[in-house]
Amino acid sequence: MALKILNLKYSAEQTQQALHQSVFMSSMSAHPFRDLPLGREQHCKLLPGVADIQASQVAQWTVEEVAEFVQSLLGCEEHARCFKKEQIDGKAFLLLTQKDIVKVMKIKLGPALKIYNSILMFRNSQDLTEEDTVSGQEVRG
Repeated sequence: MALKILNLKYSAEQTQQALHQSVFMSSMSAHPFRDLPLGREQHCKLLPGVADIQASQVAQWTVEEVAEFVQSLLGCEEHARCFKKEQIDGKAFLLLTQKDIVKVMKIKLGPALKIYNSILMFRNSQDLTEEDTVSGQEVRG
């Protein structure tokens, strides 16, 4: 039993470290999820409900919808009101940096990583969609 708990704790620590690394290293890459060991599939497992949402959809969100999304992230429930207070709508949400979330909004690093990774996934989904469109046009032309 103790070994099982130790393995769960180790796994949680590895997950947190991988998320942390992906956020800090992603700022150096135009396509963060293609260049890092923690790929899009793993992010999707860690942040369920994010993978199927496109940045274009997020850009249309109201302040209330952004708050609802933040509240849906495990461990981030209490931070939803901060997004409401700061009037963060979908367009503003997509523009947030990790520094904005941690320093300006004063959200602790753990929840900030989940929120920022969600933003990166939304941005990346838009990049993938645009690349698919460009690739499709090149094939047809």
